[in-house]
Amino acid sequence: MTMKKNSNQSAKIVLCIIALVVVALVFNVVFLGVTGKHLVSGNDIKDYAKNRGGGQKVETLQAKRGTIYSSDNEVIASDVKKYKLYAVLSKTRLTADKKPAYVVDKKETAKKLAPIIKMDEDKILERLNKNTYQVEFGSYGNNLSALVKDKIDALNLPGLEFTELTSRNYRYGDFASYEVGYAQVLTEELESKTTQSIVGQMGIEKTYNDELTGTNGQKIYLADNNNYILPNGIISETAPVAGNDVYLTIDTDIQTEMDLQMKKLIEAQKADKATCAIMEAKTGRILAVTNYPSFDPNKRDMKNYVDLFLNEAVEPGSVFKAFVYANALNDGRLNLKSTYPSGKFVYDKKLKPIRDWNKGEGWGTISYEKGFYYSSNTAICNMLTKITDKESLLQDYEDLGFFKAGEVDGLPTGSGVAGYKNNDGRLVEYLTTGYGQGSTFTGLQLMRGYSAFANDGKMVEPYLVEKVVNSETKENVYQAKTQYSKQIYSTSTVKKMRDLLSGVVNLKGSTGYPYHMDDIRLIGKTGTGQVAKDGRYRSNYYTNSFVGLAPYDDPEVVVVLWYQSYAGSAVNSAKVVNGVVRAALNKINEQPVKKVETSTFVLDSYLNQSVDFAKKILTSHQLSPLTIGDGKTVIDQYPKAKTELSSKSRVFLQTNGTNITMPSMEGWSRKEAEAFASMANIDLKFEGVGSIYKQSVTKGTKLKDNQKVTVYAK
Repeated sequence: MTMKKNSNQSAKIVLCIIALVVVALVFNVVFLGVTGKHLVSGNDIKDYAKNRGGGQKVETLQAKRGTIYSSDNEVIASDVKKYKLYAVLSKTRLTADKKPAYVVDKKETAKKLAPIIKMDEDKILERLNKNTYQVEFGSYGNNLSALVKDKIDALNLPGLEFTELTSRNYRYGDFASYEVGYAQVLTEELESKTTQSIVGQMGIEKTYNDELTGTNGQKIYLADNNNYILPNGIISETAPVAGNDVYLTIDTDIQTEMDLQMKKLIEAQKADKATCAIMEAKTGRILAVTNYPSFDPNKRDMKNYVDLFLNEAVEPGSVFKAFVYANALNDGRLNLKSTYPSGKFVYDKKLKPIRDWNKGEGWGTISYEKGFYYSSNTAICNMLTKITDKESLLQDYEDLGFFKAGEVDGLPTGSGVAGYKNNDGRLVEYLTTGYGQGSTFTGLQLMRGYSAFANDGKMVEPYLVEKVVNSETKENVYQAKTQYSKQIYSTSTVKKMRDLLSGVVNLKGSTGYPYHMDDIRLIGKTGTGQVAKDGRYRSNYYTNSFVGLAPYDDPEVVVVLWYQSYAGSAVNSAKVVNGVVRAALNKINEQPVKKVETSTFVLDSYLNQSVDFAKKILTSHQLSPLTIGDGKTVIDQYPKAKTELSSKSRVFLQTNGTNITMPSMEGWSRKEAEAFASMANIDLKFEGVGSIYKQSVTKGTKLKDNQKVTVYAK
């Protein structure tokens, strides 16, 4: 009986203890709910969970920004991964299996790292000897390429780690840079976390920023109390979505030719400002555009923030006369064979007369037709005061889009100033505007206006963006369409204007004869305008201009050029125009190569494959692999995966080896040479246009980083 009684008492005691525990737990839950603190420890549970990361760690997966391509599918702007090197010094940093994840042998690390990052060994060692958790290496350790990173990884030295950085790279540097613009990495604080994103700041990069920007993804991991990711601890993952790709109308071959010719002109004429552009006359596609001064988007070394082609309004001189002639012809008021007295025109007896450019000597009494060929200012003055319907002409100015601001694919365009609307409508500004002085016009406006002479009296609207493509599905998100103005000139007027413009370029004695081409019938008009500064015209300083079309019978391109300097030269200007027009027409009329029996192969990705394996695959499909470096693993390739190639095509395989030798580039294209230069990290200079026939560094020479190599093409 006693035993049974003791058992009952023990049971009651256990039940009481359980009841007390339950009551305590319930009370703790209530206390926690009210105060947010643990009853016993007093810890703030919310802060604890926050500091622990809630048992989770979130990683943002950066979305790739869309790529900007040229019309011939060359990469103009793309994301590029760079790396920042740092060294962990604290002995508390261990790997998961308790091995050192810090710098163990500092002298050995400094010795092996120095030649790779080009930093003095003693200075590296000085940093490694600091009493801190980790150190960086300044500019020597920043913006490292994947190739340099691989070289450091190959050392297998503990404690050397990297921060991956994504930046924007502009493959061709100064290449239509005011139109392409630039994007840069911006940092912002969001919910106590630092985030970085690439944002367009100028040009197409800015106006198409929404299309180019992708959607970031994220990866959520299970973490321990120290916020370290647990093995196989991925809880969820949302993949990033890349931004859309933008394809420009600019052609790399035409742009390269224009840049080359403009550089020569600027140097020869010591020009302070210059711009040139060429457009496909039937569609409005701008094929190339150059501004000087310009800048490299990779460096953002801008000296001038104005897009001279789109925004700089100048007094271009006599190129504007074409619109005065076209109006009078279209209204049926002008007989080109009618005559007038050239030399001087008196519009106010109290003021100096308007003179022709040859010191007012003129050419005697001549026809208005010859007046156009000789670029006579007095021809315009006689027309405007005796022949032209002023209201009709001013309506033409309105219809042609002069003196109006606008935009091209979101890029703002300048308006220019109508001088005749100021100064209480004085006659002199109305007269001088007729020959391109006293009012200002942009290169874009002149090019668009002249396009009416190529499209049966209708202007075409210029544009720079051909299409926007979903980078994953390859479907077009946007496709540009050609837009025409209303009918401004009749068919007969256009025919007469082409004849006049042809006479300027192709008749000996005319002002534009230096632009004459034997193989192409170029037509156009020259101009020379004074340049105002602080309300007065500068002495002996001019805007030299040319606007033209080619070929005469059915123009396919419109070209505009102007530059400002103390010395003008129609011969040097003609070299630019002729070279660019020829390059553009060759590209537009490029005939497809006659098809022959040949095999094609779509490239796979050979990244991280062995060099021997990649070469075996390529040679088996009659392709010509060229390895860059003496490594055993492929870390990059050109062309990229999914490119279709015909037999005998070259494929560049960049390896993880550091010894790179110079190949023979004879017969290579510019694109192939630039691909090699990028992978080999050499400074390539290109002279001429076409296939390479000579190089400054002989085949077999061991190349150094940033070594200068010049190649010559024809």
